[in-house]
Amino acid sequence: MHKSYHRLIRHSENEALFHAIELSILAASSPTPLHLHAEGLRGTGKTSVLRAAREITPKIMRISGCLYNCDPGSPHCPSHRGLNAEELAVIGTESISMPYLEISHSAKIATVVGSIDLNRLTDRNGPEAALLPGILAQAHRGIVLVDEINRLADTSPEIADVLLDVMGTKPGRLQIEETGLPLVELPLKVTVWAASNPDEDPGPLDGIRRQLSDRFDICVGVKRPSEISTLVDVLALSSEPYTGSLTTRPKDSANTLANREQAIGLVKVSQEMVNLVAKIYIDYALESLRAAESILFTARMNCAWRGALHADKEDIIVGVYMALRHRVSPEILADILSSLKQKVTPLFTPSSSGPLPEFKRENALDSIKSGSLFTRFFNAFKEPRADQLNQSSGQPGGPHVPDYIQPGLQNRRNVNDAARALSDISPEKIQMVAPPHVARGLAEIPYADRVRSEGDLL
Repeated sequence: MHKSYHRLIRHSENEALFHAIELSILAASSPTPLHLHAEGLRGTGKTSVLRAAREITPKIMRISGCLYNCDPGSPHCPSHRGLNAEELAVIGTESISMPYLEISHSAKIATVVGSIDLNRLTDRNGPEAALLPGILAQAHRGIVLVDEINRLADTSPEIADVLLDVMGTKPGRLQIEETGLPLVELPLKVTVWAASNPDEDPGPLDGIRRQLSDRFDICVGVKRPSEISTLVDVLALSSEPYTGSLTTRPKDSANTLANREQAIGLVKVSQEMVNLVAKIYIDYALESLRAAESILFTARMNCAWRGALHADKEDIIVGVYMALRHRVSPEILADILSSLKQKVTPLFTPSSSGPLPEFKRENALDSIKSGSLFTRFFNAFKEPRADQLNQSSGQPGGPHVPDYIQPGLQNRRNVNDAARALSDISPEKIQMVAPPHVARGLAEIPYADRVRSEGDLL
Protein backbone atom coordinates (compact mmCIF):
# COMPACT_ATOMS: atom_id res chain seq x y z
CA MET A 1 0.00 0.00 0.00
CA HIS A 2 1.27 3.43 -0.92
CA LYS A 3 2.07 5.62 2.08
CA SER A 4 2.14 9.37 1.69
CA TYR A 5 5.11 10.98 3.41
CA HIS A 6 2.98 13.77 4.84
CA ARG A 7 0.45 11.34 6.33
CA LEU A 8 2.98 9.20 8.15
CA ILE A 9 2.75 9.51 11.93
CA ARG A 10 5.60 11.47 13.49
CA HIS A 11 6.41 10.78 17.12
CA SER A 12 9.27 11.24 19.54
CA GLU A 13 11.00 8.03 18.48
CA ASN A 14 11.15 8.75 14.72
CA GLU A 15 11.19 12.55 14.55
CA ALA A 16 14.98 12.55 14.10
CA LEU A 17 14.61 10.45 10.93
CA PHE A 18 12.11 12.86 9.36
CA HIS A 19 14.41 15.75 10.19
CA ALA A 20 17.47 13.97 8.78
CA ILE A 21 15.63 13.05 5.57
CA GLU A 22 14.67 16.65 4.90
CA LEU A 23 18.22 17.85 5.57
CA SER A 24 19.55 15.20 3.17
CA ILE A 25 17.08 16.18 0.44
CA LEU A 26 18.12 19.81 0.86
CA ALA A 27 21.75 18.78 0.46
CA ALA A 28 20.88 16.75 -2.66
CA SER A 29 20.04 20.05 -4.34
CA SER A 30 23.48 21.43 -3.42
CA PRO A 31 26.85 20.39 -4.87
CA THR A 32 27.51 18.12 -1.87
CA PRO A 33 25.40 15.09 -0.85
CA LEU A 34 24.54 14.26 2.77
CA HIS A 35 24.58 10.48 3.20
CA LEU A 36 22.08 9.14 5.75
CA HIS A 37 21.97 5.92 7.78
CA ALA A 38 18.88 5.00 9.86
CA GLU A 39 19.29 2.35 12.56
CA GLY A 40 16.50 0.64 14.45
CA LEU A 41 14.82 -2.62 15.32
CA ARG A 42 12.65 -4.38 12.75
CA GLY A 43 9.14 -3.03 12.41
CA THR A 44 9.95 0.52 13.49
CA GLY A 45 9.05 1.93 10.07
CA LYS A 46 12.45 3.32 9.11
CA THR A 47 12.43 1.86 5.59
CA SER A 48 8.81 2.90 5.03
CA VAL A 49 9.65 6.50 5.91
CA LEU A 50 12.73 6.48 3.66
CA ARG A 51 10.71 5.15 0.72
CA ALA A 52 7.80 7.52 1.30
CA ALA A 53 10.20 10.48 1.22
CA ARG A 54 10.47 9.99 -2.52
CA GLU A 55 7.37 12.12 -2.98
CA ILE A 56 9.02 15.24 -1.52
CA THR A 57 12.13 15.12 -3.69
CA PRO A 58 12.46 18.05 -6.11
CA LYS A 59 12.61 18.09 -9.90
CA ILE A 60 15.91 18.28 -11.78
CA MET A 61 16.80 19.41 -15.29
CA ARG A 62 18.77 17.02 -17.49
CA ILE A 63 19.77 16.64 -21.13
CA SER A 64 16.80 15.06 -22.89
CA GLY A 65 16.83 11.27 -22.72
CA CYS A 66 20.18 11.00 -20.92
CA LEU A 67 20.30 7.82 -18.84
CA TYR A 68 23.16 9.34 -16.82
CA ASN A 69 21.07 12.44 -15.91
CA CYS A 70 23.62 14.87 -17.33
CA ASP A 71 23.34 18.41 -16.01
CA PRO A 72 22.88 20.63 -19.12
CA GLY A 73 25.46 23.01 -17.69
CA SER A 74 28.14 20.34 -17.11
CA PRO A 75 27.53 17.09 -19.03
CA HIS A 76 29.63 14.20 -17.77
CA CYS A 77 28.53 11.03 -19.57
CA PRO A 78 30.40 9.45 -22.52
CA SER A 79 27.69 10.56 -24.96
CA HIS A 80 27.45 14.23 -24.01
CA ARG A 81 30.61 15.47 -22.31
CA GLY A 82 32.36 16.23 -25.59
CA LEU A 83 29.51 18.20 -27.15
CA ASN A 84 29.54 21.97 -27.52
CA ALA A 85 26.71 24.33 -26.54
CA GLU A 86 25.15 24.31 -30.01
CA GLU A 87 25.04 20.53 -30.18
CA LEU A 88 23.56 20.31 -26.69
CA ALA A 89 20.91 22.89 -27.62
CA VAL A 90 19.79 20.67 -30.50
CA ILE A 91 19.28 17.74 -28.11
CA GLY A 92 17.36 19.91 -25.64
CA THR A 93 16.57 19.53 -21.96
CA GLU A 94 13.78 18.06 -19.86
CA SER A 95 12.53 18.24 -16.27
CA ILE A 96 12.27 14.96 -14.39
CA SER A 97 11.72 13.84 -10.82
CA MET A 98 14.92 13.46 -8.86
CA PRO A 99 16.16 9.88 -9.45
CA TYR A 100 15.32 7.52 -6.60
CA LEU A 101 16.60 3.97 -7.01
CA GLU A 102 17.15 1.03 -4.70
CA ILE A 103 19.92 -1.56 -4.47
CA SER A 104 18.44 -4.91 -3.46
CA HIS A 105 20.29 -7.80 -1.86
CA SER A 106 19.88 -9.85 -5.03
CA ALA A 107 21.59 -7.19 -7.16
CA LYS A 108 24.73 -8.21 -9.04
CA ILE A 109 27.78 -6.01 -9.33
CA ALA A 110 27.04 -5.41 -13.03
CA THR A 111 23.54 -4.24 -12.13
CA VAL A 112 24.91 -1.75 -9.65
CA VAL A 113 27.89 -0.47 -11.65
CA GLY A 114 27.03 -1.11 -15.30
CA SER A 115 27.62 -3.67 -18.03
CA ILE A 116 27.60 -4.21 -21.79
CA ASP A 117 24.34 -3.12 -23.44
CA LEU A 118 23.20 -6.39 -25.01
CA ASN A 119 20.36 -4.73 -26.95
CA ARG A 120 22.75 -2.49 -28.84
CA LEU A 121 25.28 -5.27 -29.21
CA THR A 122 22.73 -7.55 -30.90
CA ASP A 123 21.00 -4.86 -32.97
CA ARG A 124 20.69 -6.30 -36.52
CA ASN A 125 20.66 -2.87 -38.13
CA GLY A 126 23.89 -1.70 -36.56
CA PRO A 127 25.38 -3.71 -33.72
CA GLU A 128 27.80 -1.82 -31.52
CA ALA A 129 29.55 -2.36 -28.22
CA ALA A 130 28.24 0.10 -25.64
CA LEU A 131 27.77 0.39 -21.90
CA LEU A 132 24.47 0.09 -20.10
CA PRO A 133 24.62 2.30 -16.99
CA GLY A 134 23.93 0.58 -13.70
CA ILE A 135 21.88 1.75 -10.73
CA LEU A 136 24.51 4.13 -9.41
CA ALA A 137 25.16 5.80 -12.75
CA GLN A 138 21.42 6.24 -13.33
CA ALA A 139 21.03 7.74 -9.85
CA HIS A 140 23.41 10.63 -10.58
CA ARG A 141 22.03 13.80 -8.93
CA GLY A 142 19.54 11.64 -7.05
CA ILE A 143 19.15 9.15 -4.22
CA VAL A 144 20.01 5.46 -3.81
CA LEU A 145 18.42 3.45 -0.98
CA VAL A 146 20.07 0.36 0.49
CA ASP A 147 17.90 -1.54 2.96
CA GLU A 148 19.63 -3.75 5.55
CA ILE A 149 23.00 -2.40 4.54
CA ASN A 150 24.73 -4.36 7.29
CA ARG A 151 23.64 -7.62 5.63
CA LEU A 152 24.64 -6.37 2.19
CA ALA A 153 28.09 -5.38 3.48
CA ASP A 154 28.50 -8.89 4.87
CA THR A 155 27.16 -10.90 1.91
CA SER A 156 28.18 -8.64 -1.01
CA PRO A 157 31.55 -7.10 -0.11
CA GLU A 158 32.20 -6.15 -3.75
CA ILE A 159 29.11 -3.90 -3.77
CA ALA A 160 30.24 -2.43 -0.45
CA ASP A 161 33.59 -1.63 -2.09
CA VAL A 162 31.81 0.23 -4.88
CA LEU A 163 29.82 2.23 -2.33
CA LEU A 164 33.07 3.10 -0.58
CA ASP A 165 34.38 4.62 -3.83
CA VAL A 166 31.15 6.45 -4.56
CA MET A 167 30.85 7.89 -1.04
CA GLY A 168 34.56 8.38 -0.38
CA THR A 169 34.83 11.75 -2.07
CA LYS A 170 32.33 14.44 -2.99
CA PRO A 171 31.57 14.20 -5.83
CA GLY A 172 32.18 10.47 -5.85
CA ARG A 173 33.80 8.36 -8.53
CA LEU A 174 32.41 5.42 -10.48
CA GLN A 175 34.66 3.20 -12.58
CA ILE A 176 33.07 0.87 -15.14
CA GLU A 177 35.22 -1.88 -16.62
CA GLU A 178 34.11 -4.37 -19.25
CA THR A 179 36.27 -6.66 -21.36
CA GLY A 180 36.59 -5.31 -24.89
CA LEU A 181 35.50 -1.78 -23.96
CA PRO A 182 37.60 1.18 -22.86
CA LEU A 183 37.62 2.03 -19.17
CA VAL A 184 34.89 4.53 -18.27
CA GLU A 185 35.34 6.71 -15.20
CA LEU A 186 32.48 8.98 -14.20
CA PRO A 187 32.17 11.70 -11.58
CA LEU A 188 29.12 10.81 -9.57
CA LYS A 189 26.98 12.85 -7.22
CA VAL A 190 24.57 10.49 -5.53
CA THR A 191 23.02 10.62 -2.07
CA VAL A 192 23.08 7.24 -0.32
CA TRP A 193 20.35 6.38 2.18
CA ALA A 194 20.56 3.18 4.17
CA ALA A 195 18.65 1.34 6.88
CA SER A 196 19.78 -1.43 9.18
CA ASN A 197 18.84 -3.37 12.29
CA PRO A 198 21.99 -3.54 14.44
CA ASP A 199 20.38 -6.14 16.72
CA GLU A 200 20.17 -8.83 14.04
CA ASP A 201 22.93 -10.79 12.33
CA PRO A 202 25.49 -9.89 11.22
CA GLY A 203 25.39 -6.98 13.72
CA PRO A 204 25.95 -3.22 13.50
CA LEU A 205 27.42 -1.85 10.29
CA ASP A 206 30.43 -0.34 12.04
CA GLY A 207 31.33 -3.78 13.31
CA ILE A 208 31.28 -5.24 9.79
CA ARG A 209 32.66 -2.48 7.57
CA ARG A 210 33.75 0.40 9.75
CA GLN A 211 34.99 2.36 6.73
CA LEU A 212 31.55 2.16 5.14
CA SER A 213 29.86 3.26 8.37
CA ASP A 214 32.11 6.32 8.50
CA ARG A 215 31.14 7.25 4.93
CA PHE A 216 27.65 8.11 6.18
CA ASP A 217 27.63 11.76 7.18
CA ILE A 218 24.75 11.36 9.61
CA CYS A 219 23.12 8.50 11.49
CA VAL A 220 19.85 8.53 13.42
CA GLY A 221 18.10 5.98 15.58
CA VAL A 222 14.46 4.94 15.18
CA LYS A 223 12.42 3.25 17.91
CA ARG A 224 8.88 1.98 18.33
CA PRO A 225 6.18 4.41 19.53
CA SER A 226 6.28 4.82 23.30
CA GLU A 227 2.76 6.20 23.77
CA ILE A 228 -0.57 4.44 23.29
CA SER A 229 -2.15 7.40 21.48
CA THR A 230 0.66 7.41 18.92
CA LEU A 231 0.31 3.68 18.29
CA VAL A 232 -3.45 4.09 17.84
CA ASP A 233 -2.80 6.69 15.13
CA VAL A 234 -0.28 4.41 13.40
CA LEU A 235 -2.68 1.46 13.42
CA ALA A 236 -5.54 3.62 12.16
CA LEU A 237 -3.40 4.73 9.22
CA SER A 238 -2.32 1.16 8.45
CA SER A 239 -5.88 -0.19 8.41
CA GLU A 240 -7.32 2.66 6.35
CA PRO A 241 -7.97 1.74 2.69
CA TYR A 242 -5.96 3.87 0.29
CA THR A 243 -8.01 5.69 -2.33
CA GLY A 244 -5.47 8.21 -3.60
CA SER A 245 -7.58 11.11 -2.39
CA LEU A 246 -5.34 12.01 0.52
CA THR A 247 -2.02 12.43 -1.26
CA THR A 248 -2.29 16.21 -1.48
CA ARG A 249 0.50 17.72 0.55
CA PRO A 250 -0.25 20.37 3.13
CA LYS A 251 0.33 23.81 1.69
CA ASP A 252 3.13 24.67 4.09
CA SER A 253 4.89 21.34 3.55
CA ALA A 254 4.55 21.29 -0.23
CA ASN A 255 6.65 24.38 -0.80
CA THR A 256 8.81 24.52 2.31
CA LEU A 257 11.76 22.47 1.06
CA ALA A 258 11.68 24.16 -2.35
CA ASN A 259 11.83 27.57 -0.69
CA ARG A 260 14.62 26.52 1.65
CA GLU A 261 16.74 25.21 -1.22
CA GLN A 262 17.20 28.78 -2.38
CA ALA A 263 18.91 29.67 0.91
CA ILE A 264 21.54 26.91 0.84
CA GLY A 265 24.13 28.96 -1.02
CA LEU A 266 23.52 31.97 1.22
CA VAL A 267 24.11 30.24 4.57
CA LYS A 268 27.25 31.41 6.35
CA VAL A 269 29.16 29.60 9.07
CA SER A 270 31.15 32.00 11.24
CA GLN A 271 34.77 31.42 12.19
CA GLU A 272 33.59 31.08 15.79
CA MET A 273 31.46 28.06 14.85
CA VAL A 274 34.29 26.53 12.82
CA ASN A 275 36.62 26.96 15.81
CA LEU A 276 34.00 25.35 18.04
CA VAL A 277 33.82 22.25 15.83
CA ALA A 278 37.61 22.10 15.60
CA LYS A 279 37.81 22.18 19.39
CA ILE A 280 35.33 19.33 19.65
CA TYR A 281 37.41 17.32 17.19
CA ILE A 282 40.66 17.86 19.12
CA ASP A 283 39.36 17.71 22.69
CA TYR A 284 37.40 14.52 22.15
CA ALA A 285 40.01 12.84 19.95
CA LEU A 286 37.56 12.14 17.13
CA GLU A 287 38.96 9.54 14.78
CA SER A 288 37.80 10.76 11.37
CA LEU A 289 38.06 14.19 9.78
CA ARG A 290 34.75 13.36 8.12
CA ALA A 291 33.19 13.76 11.55
CA ALA A 292 34.11 17.45 11.74
CA GLU A 293 33.17 18.04 8.11
CA SER A 294 29.81 16.31 8.61
CA ILE A 295 29.03 18.39 11.71
CA LEU A 296 29.62 21.64 9.83
CA PHE A 297 27.76 20.57 6.70
CA THR A 298 24.79 19.26 8.67
CA ALA A 299 24.74 22.52 10.64
CA ARG A 300 24.62 24.47 7.36
CA MET A 301 21.74 22.36 6.07
CA ASN A 302 19.87 22.73 9.35
CA CYS A 303 20.33 26.50 9.18
CA ALA A 304 18.86 26.53 5.66
CA TRP A 305 16.11 24.12 6.77
CA ARG A 306 14.89 26.56 9.40
CA GLY A 307 15.14 29.49 6.98
CA ALA A 308 18.10 31.30 8.57
CA LEU A 309 21.27 32.61 6.94
CA HIS A 310 23.80 32.34 9.77
CA ALA A 311 24.52 29.00 11.45
CA ASP A 312 24.58 29.25 15.24
CA LYS A 313 25.32 26.94 18.15
CA GLU A 314 21.89 25.30 17.94
CA ASP A 315 22.70 24.23 14.37
CA ILE A 316 26.03 22.85 15.57
CA ILE A 317 24.17 20.85 18.24
CA VAL A 318 21.98 19.25 15.57
CA GLY A 319 25.11 18.52 13.53
CA VAL A 320 26.85 16.93 16.50
CA TYR A 321 23.80 14.82 17.39
CA MET A 322 23.48 13.37 13.88
CA ALA A 323 27.10 13.25 12.75
CA LEU A 324 28.61 11.67 15.86
CA ARG A 325 25.99 9.10 16.82
CA HIS A 326 27.79 6.34 14.88
CA ARG A 327 31.30 7.66 15.53
CA VAL A 328 31.58 7.96 19.32
CA SER A 329 30.16 6.22 22.37
CA PRO A 330 26.82 7.38 23.79
CA GLU A 331 28.63 8.69 26.87
CA ILE A 332 30.98 10.89 24.85
CA LEU A 333 28.16 12.15 22.65
CA ALA A 334 26.15 13.10 25.74
CA ASP A 335 29.20 14.88 27.18
CA ILE A 336 29.67 16.91 24.00
CA LEU A 337 26.00 17.89 23.80
CA SER A 338 25.95 18.85 27.47
CA SER A 339 29.14 20.89 27.13
CA LEU A 340 27.75 22.77 24.15
CA LYS A 341 24.91 24.03 26.35
CA GLN A 342 27.16 25.31 29.11
CA LYS A 343 27.79 29.03 29.00
CA VAL A 344 30.99 28.92 31.05
CA THR A 345 34.39 28.76 29.37
CA PRO A 346 36.20 26.67 28.49
CA LEU A 347 33.34 24.69 26.97
CA PHE A 348 35.13 21.37 27.14
CA THR A 349 37.24 19.64 29.76
CA PRO A 350 38.52 16.33 28.29
CA SER A 351 41.74 17.92 26.98
CA SER A 352 42.90 18.61 30.55
CA SER A 353 43.13 14.90 31.23
CA GLY A 354 44.58 13.90 27.87
CA PRO A 355 42.91 12.33 24.83
CA LEU A 356 40.08 9.95 25.42
CA PRO A 357 40.71 6.28 24.65
CA GLU A 358 39.51 5.04 21.30
CA PHE A 359 35.92 3.80 21.45
CA LYS A 360 35.34 0.26 20.25
CA ARG A 361 31.80 -0.69 19.28
CA GLU A 362 32.61 -4.32 19.89
CA ASN A 363 32.90 -3.74 23.63
CA ALA A 364 30.72 -5.18 26.36
CA LEU A 365 28.04 -2.50 26.11
CA ASP A 366 27.30 -3.36 22.51
CA SER A 367 27.12 -7.07 23.19
CA ILE A 368 24.27 -6.62 25.67
CA LYS A 369 20.99 -7.62 24.08
CA SER A 370 18.35 -5.01 23.44
CA GLY A 371 15.76 -4.98 26.18
CA SER A 372 18.03 -6.25 28.96
CA LEU A 373 17.76 -4.67 32.40
CA PHE A 374 21.09 -2.88 32.01
CA THR A 375 20.17 -1.66 28.51
CA ARG A 376 16.87 -0.22 29.70
CA PHE A 377 18.64 1.52 32.58
CA PHE A 378 21.32 2.89 30.24
CA ASN A 379 18.80 4.04 27.61
CA ALA A 380 17.01 6.07 30.26
CA PHE A 381 20.01 8.39 30.25
CA LYS A 382 20.97 8.44 26.58
CA GLU A 383 17.55 8.47 24.87
CA PRO A 384 14.60 10.90 25.08
CA ARG A 385 11.69 9.89 27.30
CA ALA A 386 8.07 10.45 26.40
CA ASP A 387 7.41 12.56 29.50
CA GLN A 388 10.12 15.02 28.50
CA LEU A 389 9.07 15.78 24.95
CA ASN A 390 7.12 18.96 25.52
CA GLN A 391 9.84 21.11 27.00
CA SER A 392 9.60 24.82 26.38
CA SER A 393 12.16 26.73 24.35
CA GLY A 394 13.65 27.98 27.60
CA GLN A 395 14.76 24.49 28.56
CA PRO A 396 18.17 23.03 27.67
CA GLY A 397 18.47 22.69 23.91
CA GLY A 398 17.61 26.22 22.92
CA PRO A 399 14.92 27.50 20.61
CA HIS A 400 16.24 25.84 17.44
CA VAL A 401 17.19 22.43 18.86
CA PRO A 402 14.66 19.70 17.99
CA ASP A 403 12.72 18.15 20.86
CA TYR A 404 14.30 14.73 20.28
CA ILE A 405 17.69 16.16 21.33
CA GLN A 406 16.63 18.26 24.32
CA PRO A 407 15.64 15.45 26.75
CA GLY A 408 19.04 13.83 26.39
CA LEU A 409 20.69 17.11 27.29
CA GLN A 410 18.53 17.49 30.39
CA ASN A 411 19.11 13.89 31.46
CA ARG A 412 22.85 14.29 31.13
CA ARG A 413 22.82 17.57 33.02
CA ASN A 414 20.89 16.01 35.91
CA VAL A 415 23.33 13.10 36.09
CA ASN A 416 26.33 15.45 36.02
CA ASP A 417 24.82 17.63 38.75
CA ALA A 418 24.26 14.59 40.95
CA ALA A 419 27.80 13.37 40.34
CA ARG A 420 29.26 16.76 41.22
CA ALA A 421 27.16 16.88 44.40
CA LEU A 422 28.47 13.48 45.46
CA SER A 423 32.06 14.46 44.69
CA ASP A 424 31.79 17.39 47.14
CA ILE A 425 30.94 15.12 50.09
CA SER A 426 33.85 14.31 52.37
CA PRO A 427 34.38 10.55 52.87
CA GLU A 428 34.47 11.17 56.64
CA LYS A 429 30.87 12.40 56.54
CA ILE A 430 29.51 9.38 54.70
CA GLN A 431 27.56 7.08 57.00
CA MET A 432 28.49 3.47 56.48
CA VAL A 433 25.67 0.95 56.91
CA ALA A 434 26.47 -2.73 57.22
CA PRO A 435 24.30 -5.39 55.53
CA PRO A 436 21.55 -6.72 57.83
CA HIS A 437 22.79 -10.32 57.60
CA VAL A 438 26.13 -12.05 57.45
CA ALA A 439 27.08 -13.21 53.96
CA ARG A 440 26.43 -16.88 53.22
CA GLY A 441 28.12 -19.21 50.83
CA LEU A 442 26.30 -20.20 47.64
CA ALA A 443 25.99 -23.78 48.82
CA GLU A 444 24.03 -22.60 51.88
CA ILE A 445 21.36 -20.80 49.79
CA PRO A 446 18.35 -22.92 48.76
CA TYR A 447 18.23 -23.46 45.04
CA ALA A 448 14.76 -21.85 44.77
CA ASP A 449 16.11 -18.60 46.25
CA ARG A 450 19.01 -18.22 43.85
CA VAL A 451 18.97 -15.57 41.12
CA ARG A 452 19.51 -17.41 37.87
CA SER A 453 18.32 -14.87 35.26
CA GLU A 454 17.30 -11.27 34.80
CA GLY A 455 13.67 -12.27 35.22
CA ASP A 456 14.35 -13.31 38.83
CA LEU A 457 15.24 -9.70 39.64
CA LEU A 458 11.89 -8.30 38.47
